[in-house]
Amino acid sequence: MPLIDPIALSSCTPRELLAAYESVLVELRRREIVRTNDAPLGQWAEWLARRVLGGTLERNSSKSHDLVTPKGRRVQVKARLVRDLKRREDRQLSVFRSFEFDECLVLLFDPEYSVRRAAVLPSALVQEHAKFRKHVNGAVLFATNEVLDLGGDLTDQFQSHPD
Repeated sequence: MPLIDPIALSSCTPRELLAAYESVLVELRRREIVRTNDAPLGQWAEWLARRVLGGTLERNSSKSHDLVTPKGRRVQVKARLVRDLKRREDRQLSVFRSFEFDECLVLLFDPEYSVRRAAVLPSALVQEHAKFRKHVNGAVLFATNEVLDLGGDLTDQFQSHPD
């Protein structure tokens, strides 16, 4: 159940909604869940990855990976909010510009920011299924069930982990 009544939100002005969003980001930063003022989904995913897998988050400017596990595995974290599981477009991950990681953790979220699906894919598998797109100067991967099924399923670990 949402903390904020959706009907109450519908009566807010755009400025009021943006101010509320800013307040939420400030609180998420105070709790050290997000580290920048960017949209929080990716940072929420990285925070959850660290909580579930352990290890250390890299600096925000690191292009090849986001997390180093206690066993030294370099993990790239990709997150996507999926509103419609049947729409392939809803499963397009952000661009890969480097494959200098050991594993890619894919986290698919529902609109309430709960993990729908979590899978870990070896770098070679990501390279095999991602397609280079010149206009974004990188490779794009669609996190379809067929691709995610080729990796390790971590959904239960992420769904059972307390926030």
